Amino acid sequence: MKPIILNKYSIAGILLLAAGAVFIDLALISEPGAITTAALVLSALVCIITGIFTLPFSAGEPVDPHLIGILPAQGCITLCRLTHHLGFHGNAYFLPPSITGEARVMQFNPTSTYDGKEGSEKGSFREKGPAGLVTTPSCDLLIEDLRKRYALLIPDTREKISTLLQEIIEDALKCAPRFSSHWSDSTVTVTLHNYQFIDGCKAIALKSQQCCAMSPCPVCSLCGALITEGLDKIVSIDRCSVSASSRDVTAVFSVLPSKDSNP
Repeated sequence: MKPIILNKYSIAGILLLAAGAVFIDLALISEPGAITTAALVLSALVCIITGIFTLPFSAGEPVDPHLIGILPAQGCITLCRLTHHLGFHGNAYFLPPSITGEARVMQFNPTSTYDGKEGSEKGSFREKGPAGLVTTPSCDLLIEDLRKRYALLIPDTREKISTLLQEIIEDALKCAPRFSSHWSDSTVTVTLHNYQFIDGCKAIALKSQQCCAMSPCPVCSLCGALITEGLDKIVSIDRCSVSASSRDVTAVFSVLPSKDSNP
């Protein structure tokens, strides 16, 4: 049986109801018609009504956004350092299933540069393409949850993908009150305005400015992965920056041309 945990609002509501009961008891033993009796009855009614309204709104207190922000930070930093020490210095690329043969979007960190023209079905790309590290992106579980809870369907046009990202960021995840995106040729810039979990971004940036591009956090990774799967093209994250004057986070992605198109 799950234990019942009372927060300060629940306790306040219970105390108000108890106080109302005490005032009613005092009124019953007081002299009928006295001013003090009437005052006790009115006080009891106020306490009871206030307590009744307090209890329904006494749900668990929200988790501090600062804590949520820093939870994935160390994982991103560690993976970035590990990738760098292994000799994979390139930014993260998001590979669609049509490139890797996997059932999901995968993350690829090359040793240097990658043009998206070659790739083996699984593992690292050492046999048929450039050397690099293939891993599951940090947003994978988040995407699975969106599929289960919201029946996520990923569109295949830029405009609809932007709308989908806005709905996920603003409504489903509620991690930013406003989301904006701008497409320019093969580049898309996304901005999370007043990002709730920006403390994690700041913590990562203090360690290394390149961490966000090499090992993006689940939210930026989510944007890249959904763009990749929707367009069925390789997408790289060029940079991610935190605004110095606001709580905005901006990530810039590049969409690589299709394998059968001219560079």
